[in-house]
Amino acid sequence: MSDVENMNKATTQTKGEAMYSQADKIVLRDLEGEGELCSTERFACLYKNGDLLLALPEDREVAMATLALYQPQSFRARLIVELIRLLVGFKLHVKCLPSRKITFREQGPIAWLKADSGEFGFLLGNPSSDARCVIIARREGSELIIDKVGMSIAARESVKAEFSIMLGLPENLPGLLDLRQYDANEHWALYSCPMIEGKSPQNCHDGLVLEVLHNWASFSHKSPFSDSEHWRIAKDYADRYNFRKGSMLLDEWKDLRVMTGVMHGDFSPWNIKVTSDGKVVVVDWEYASPSGPGVWDWLHYLLQRATLVEKMSPSGTLKLCRSWASSAAGKMFMDET
Repeated sequence: MSDVENMNKATTQTKGEAMYSQADKIVLRDLEGEGELCSTERFACLYKNGDLLLALPEDREVAMATLALYQPQSFRARLIVELIRLLVGFKLHVKCLPSRKITFREQGPIAWLKADSGEFGFLLGNPSSDARCVIIARREGSELIIDKVGMSIAARESVKAEFSIMLGLPENLPGLLDLRQYDANEHWALYSCPMIEGKSPQNCHDGLVLEVLHNWASFSHKSPFSDSEHWRIAKDYADRYNFRKGSMLLDEWKDLRVMTGVMHGDFSPWNIKVTSDGKVVVVDWEYASPSGPGVWDWLHYLLQRATLVEKMSPSGTLKLCRSWASSAAGKMFMDET
């Protein structure tokens, strides 16, 4: 089912209760928690391919913040977001989208966050992932806060690893999120950061984004490529899938001394926010490393943008990367990293 079909289905179910997939039921059960009832909240729901994507509260500001958590790259999906933004602006989302009541109990992450006042919404991650997380937007006093919550075993480990990495990075690292609180137990792991008001970078922001990576390079040091975890990951992948040329190249490069240090690991347009004052903030540090080959972040950024945003062919993407690496800015950055 397409995004547009999902949107059409949602807008025609104005009075009926929304339904949940099996994956939704599992994550919502864990989000509810156990024990005495704390609150019951009603949300306007948006679905993608039959799975719950967004749960928007009635509160207009928090609903807008929750909607901002969804950063689609396709034109069609962005159009749907703008249509829903319009509904939220006129507070029509509670009438035009299917609604659902969800209960929350005293031994659950919502109660722990004290987010049971009805002023919160959430986005659900990939339903096919074992590490499916919940991203919550809520009001805390006069401030908007974003929480990332993992409840399955894989999701808990992922979130714990993410905030552990952030805690281990230099405090003055440009682009790093301000970690407000974090917690992990046998039921969930979570961390909280202030809401970042900004948009995904466009091509005109390449200078700003590269400047962040230049700054990260100042926290790096030279070491053999084979000392990095990412060389070993790539080598294992090449050997497992009998990718002989790749394995041969990695063997050739193992003694190459490269700058290793802060590496985000999923440096992509949708994981970066550019604020109105030109500040760059990077989110989703779950694949980060304090000792990775930093140059990979920018090449990953170029590859992701070219293939998933600009819909370029593989050959066109490679041509673009080679062209950039041959430019003055590219040569300088490659030499530095």
